[in-house]
Amino acid sequence: MESGTPPAALEEHLVSCVQHSLSLYLFENAAFLCERLVAQFPSEANLFLLATCYHRSNQSYRAYHLLKGLGGEQCRYLYALCAMQLGKLTEAETALLPDNDASRVPNGGAGFYLLGRIHQLSNRHSAAIAYYSTALQLDPLLWSAYEELCGLGADQEALTYLNTAAATASSSSTAPSSARLFTRYGVGSGAAGIADVGASSPPPAGDGQHGGTAAAGCLPTPATSMQPLATPSLAAQQQQQQQQQRGGLFVSPSGPAPMSTAGTRGGLGAMFSWMDSGRQRGAAPHTAAGSTGMRSSDGGSSATPSTGPSYLTPSPGGRFSAPPPHVQKVGGAAAAQQGMLSAYPAADTPQPLPVTTGGSLAWPGGGGDGGRQQQQQQQQQQARKFVDEGKLRKVSNKLFADPASVLKELRWGGGDNPHGGGGGAAACTTAEAAGSLSDVAAVHGVPRGLTSEEGQREALLLLHALGEGYRQLCMYRCQEAIDTWSRLPPQHYQTGWVLCCVGRASFEMVDYPEAAKAFSWARQVDPYRLKGLEVYSTVLWHCKREVDLAHLAQAATSLDRQSPHTWCIMGNCFSLQKEHETALRYFQRALQLDPTLPYAYTLAGHEYFANEDFEKGITCYRNAIRIDTRHYNAWFGMGHIYYRQEKYGMAEYHFRRALTINHRSSVLRCYLGMALHKLKRNPEALEMLGQAIAADPRNPLAKFERAAVLMAEERYRDALAELHALKDIAPREASVLFHMGKIYKKLDMLDEAMACFANALDLQPPSADTNLIKSAIDKLRVPDEEEEEEI
Repeated sequence: MESGTPPAALEEHLVSCVQHSLSLYLFENAAFLCERLVAQFPSEANLFLLATCYHRSNQSYRAYHLLKGLGGEQCRYLYALCAMQLGKLTEAETALLPDNDASRVPNGGAGFYLLGRIHQLSNRHSAAIAYYSTALQLDPLLWSAYEELCGLGADQEALTYLNTAAATASSSSTAPSSARLFTRYGVGSGAAGIADVGASSPPPAGDGQHGGTAAAGCLPTPATSMQPLATPSLAAQQQQQQQQQRGGLFVSPSGPAPMSTAGTRGGLGAMFSWMDSGRQRGAAPHTAAGSTGMRSSDGGSSATPSTGPSYLTPSPGGRFSAPPPHVQKVGGAAAAQQGMLSAYPAADTPQPLPVTTGGSLAWPGGGGDGGRQQQQQQQQQQARKFVDEGKLRKVSNKLFADPASVLKELRWGGGDNPHGGGGGAAACTTAEAAGSLSDVAAVHGVPRGLTSEEGQREALLLLHALGEGYRQLCMYRCQEAIDTWSRLPPQHYQTGWVLCCVGRASFEMVDYPEAAKAFSWARQVDPYRLKGLEVYSTVLWHCKREVDLAHLAQAATSLDRQSPHTWCIMGNCFSLQKEHETALRYFQRALQLDPTLPYAYTLAGHEYFANEDFEKGITCYRNAIRIDTRHYNAWFGMGHIYYRQEKYGMAEYHFRRALTINHRSSVLRCYLGMALHKLKRNPEALEMLGQAIAADPRNPLAKFERAAVLMAEERYRDALAELHALKDIAPREASVLFHMGKIYKKLDMLDEAMACFANALDLQPPSADTNLIKSAIDKLRVPDEEEEEEI
């Protein structure tokens, strides 16, 4: 290197080359050049750029160790992302929320979204809902936060977001009319249609969870608009530029009226007011008629069943059950009066973030604009620092040294360059490093786009239509979800995501042919999509379509063998072939690739159940519940195992827990009725089985079990009528004819009984059933009393 080369020119050139390589997806080349950059110019901004190269190269562990100890906002954000990917949830939370101070959360809505994910993975669901709601306030287009919010069962919070988005889209005079809203995205007709989203299925009032005054306070008026809230840690003069680089929101001063402080306290504050750490968010708001609530497995305060003991499913410890950090609350009369947030609760009682009249968050130590101006002055004072020339000459001969060796000689404190002084290359400050996250995201040939109010309104309209259907699906109101999506324009309906959601909704309604059609259509329009196809494989498993399932498994393995969904499909394929051990190995492989996939645990539990290895099956189901408390399939699986073990009280408890999540399931009501029948509570069993038949008249098991209960109650003619109706649905079921013959014998109608037994034999049932039918024919003339004495 020539002695006359300005160090600043070399640094700027290397930075430009690294960003150029990143934009061309040449991550290894970018990492190599950035290592040279850090070796000679070890500033925090350059370290962040190198960590970005490592992260893009799927080397999160290297980025994690490189960023450890750095105090810049973007460094903390990427460090938290890497730590979360490595399962270090406590360190990720500490990086995003140092000293429990919400004013230091980086990147606005994205930072709060990561906090929500961390709390969700550590089973602190109430706090996760609060963080997701805050993230959506900061960035209304953060769809991932909305998906997680719906997945946690936060029906009221999701509805509040949808109503606020619709009100924002229609608040301006230039916004599309309500008729245009309906015709384009099928949201609703007229202003009433926007305000009454979800009116067809309102949450029940008086349950203390979603109804009452708090819910009413959450709903915004049509005049309320959702403004993008400012990220307080970025300098004011850089906000507009960075928002454009990140593709963020831009609202002109003449745009919609911002939220007022009073409106926010009445709306967002009410959203958080009912939450507490013990509230079980997995339960759906509707329960079966005549059924009672259950005690929450995490120590909740909901009601316990009125009959029989309640049972709790213990959750094994692990990396998801780390205790929340200590909350340090900063008091003060002035802060209390202004409602400023000085310490964001980690788990116990999440509180809303106060919003000022300007639409930005009120931060401690200055109150909104004053605090930001003070931070801006501090950042301007630290705008440029120079590397000592003598130290630079020592470092320059280490141009090809390992950056780790350079880091050992440096001590980073608060994002400042430790080698301050005059002359030399200028090092980027934290404020400048904030823009580097957007710079490295630039891609050649891809338009950067331009944010506008009109674009924001159109985007919110589209997300409103998609989000309403997804909210209904997550609350298992599947028919409403399908109806909502059917009103989408063809260009959006005929996409892989929507069609997979439609297929999942049909699957939850046990309409397997329609679900198979939807998934098949999704594969046609998006043949390289794997997410969601594990449900398609289960549909094919229920339909016994071996060839189609084998073809799907082969296609999935040819696409991506590193996807957990691929191995779930493979496991279902071998499960249909009765090769349960092979299927288990594939499900375990899926869990190796994604340990947070609850459906893989549930499928493995089903295989253990088929092998009658009930202990391992219960372990798998518990792991699924530990990850997702609203995964009703795992609750049902545990109840099914306890039913097979004749532990009917525990079976009833788990069936009820599953039913509170998916309250429209005919299958769950049927199995709950079976458990009640075994507990000699026949009136409750008849009522529950009647509800199962009403929910799905095509459910043959519910009719069969109801006939069995009627026989136990000696209501033979009612039972016979039920079996006749079942015979029309399943005409080739030998067990139906066998029970009809037994009832005819009870009614002393021996000829009809003999005809039923003979027809049952003609259907060639299994050998065990054949022997039972032949024994019944031999004893046809023997009175029931004598037959019981012989037994």
